[in-house]
Amino acid sequence: MLKLYELNLKNIEYWKKTINMDSSKTVFVKDKIDSFTLFLDRLGNPKSMPKTDGSYFIDLVSGRVLSLLEEGDYIVIEPSGIRVEKANLKKDKQTLAKAVKGLNQSYDQYVSTSEDIEYNTYFCNRIALRESVDEIPLELVNQEIMNVIKGREESQNYVERFYESKFSSYDFMCLFTAISASQKKLIFNRDSLIRFIRSCKSNNQFSRLLDDIYLKSNGIFDYSNDLDEAIQKLKIAGILYTISPESDATMYIFENIPMSKLIKDRLDYFDEMANFVGNYEKYVSDMISQAHQRENRDIAVACKTLERLKK
Repeated sequence: MLKLYELNLKNIEYWKKTINMDSSKTVFVKDKIDSFTLFLDRLGNPKSMPKTDGSYFIDLVSGRVLSLLEEGDYIVIEPSGIRVEKANLKKDKQTLAKAVKGLNQSYDQYVSTSEDIEYNTYFCNRIALRESVDEIPLELVNQEIMNVIKGREESQNYVERFYESKFSSYDFMCLFTAISASQKKLIFNRDSLIRFIRSCKSNNQFSRLLDDIYLKSNGIFDYSNDLDEAIQKLKIAGILYTISPESDATMYIFENIPMSKLIKDRLDYFDEMANFVGNYEKYVSDMISQAHQRENRDIAVACKTLERLKK
């Protein structure tokens, strides 16, 4: 459901993209805009996006994503850093109609001005602070954008290298195995487990258990390197085993496995995993039932075909 807002900007300073009449080059210069309105849809804080101290919004006309932070009586547009009074952010039943009107009448102007307000001002402020200039060539701004993107990617890669999951794929398999074994369910199919995980992820179920299990697809079926690695560790530890390489998707759980060791330090997730295991078993049962129904229908069709051929 759309959550539409208008952010009215009055007498704000920003860096405006313009043409230098002497050199005929595109540059940014500081300017003040008397009045301008951003048409926004509030996204909140989706789990798929980096955490923000404010709330994400999408610009209804340009499609750009920005964040609005509250600071007392003011709202700060991120990343530009432009401050406006909080009272200027309003809900309006006519917002969508106004945005559509803007698309039809002055799309290019809106997109250009909103880009300067929402994004370009941030990069221009960085350059101006560093180099003490009052006119910034477009090429320099583009280079600054690339440098910031590269820096954030390197920072993110650094964080990911040292990231420690609260509940990893290995934790998942340890607890899944322990609870399954406690219920005397000593066999499971890795592929059907992955399909069920995919279904849960698609429906935002069991997120605490599944957030750090990453699934990929080869165009035919889903697979998970993380889950396979966890399964391999449990096989080496003598918890899981397979009968033959030809049926490596069918996993067997040894009897008398060290339950307390597998459960220890994962008790906070025990109830959720017990619920997950129960739902997984129902999923498998439903799949088997549907397969039998399809098989019975196929047999019935084949028999009717043979009867017709005999006649």
